Amino acid sequence: MKNSKLYLSILVALALLMVAVPPGRAQAPDREPMFLEINDLVTASGKGDVLIRLRLKKKRYKLTAVSMGVRLTPKAITSNKFCEKIAIANAHNVVTYDVWNGRIDVIEHESFGEIADVQYDWDCNLIIADMGQSAVGHSPRDGHLWLYTPEGELIEIGWRHKWSNPAFLDMDEWGTLYVVDKEAGPKIPGSGGWHYDAIYKLGAPKYTAAIKKFGKRGLDVSSFVHHPSGKFFIGNQDELLILEDDELSSPCGGATFDRINGLALNSDLQVFLLDGFDIFGGSTLYGVDEKCNLTPIEDGRKLQGSQGLTAGLPGR
Repeated sequence: MKNSKLYLSILVALALLMVAVPPGRAQAPDREPMFLEINDLVTASGKGDVLIRLRLKKKRYKLTAVSMGVRLTPKAITSNKFCEKIAIANAHNVVTYDVWNGRIDVIEHESFGEIADVQYDWDCNLIIADMGQSAVGHSPRDGHLWLYTPEGELIEIGWRHKWSNPAFLDMDEWGTLYVVDKEAGPKIPGSGGWHYDAIYKLGAPKYTAAIKKFGKRGLDVSSFVHHPSGKFFIGNQDELLILEDDELSSPCGGATFDRINGLALNSDLQVFLLDGFDIFGGSTLYGVDEKCNLTPIEDGRKLQGSQGLTAGLPGR
């Protein structure tokens, strides 16, 4: 009789533990915490499955790397000083890192396709750009925007009849969400159905009214960041562009990079650019101004395989 009660108690305890784990959220071992300060730069590397922080110390950036213990195929990264979280768009899931206790969580869901970008909002909700399921012979066109709450609820947002391939996200100081939707433009005659990228904006807190802000033939965004002046810095694959008043300019005069896969803006309004092609080559991190004056910060093997860039802003 006593053994039966003991077994029953164990079964009840196990059932409670199973309920306590949110659906689609796998828990990974804790790691040593890596605290963030305002203006820290953060990226993630698929070469060593590490999170990388760069902090300015005496006019030089000190690099700190933390092994994640999770296989990384990073596409983009976001951090929020207020939420004390870092999130990585990790191809088909999202990896989050708690900077206070080093806890790592993997957010997974059966509805996820190709996860392209992530962005924390002011309420510490995580917005996820999902390009959709893979398709044979052409790009997926069944993308979604998701909002993942601190309580673990996954909600679809940003209705625009149907998103094609929402691929890049950024948020301004007012909480407006900007989304780059790949292949969002109309079909171009004689092009075999080729589309261009377009930028949409959605107002907080419901993110339901998607308004097209800009779209132009030849726009092929690989990263972008919104500046408080209203302009955008855009990584157009191997070229840096500035979008202002619906006009595109090339501050680098046509000079090309390998591939701009990260742009970030810190609280001093400095723009940073991560240039690198893939996990097999080294990446270079630059500070860059509107005249394309480049200040190398870090390069070579230490940033090999890095994808995505974020700065430790208080509310971004």
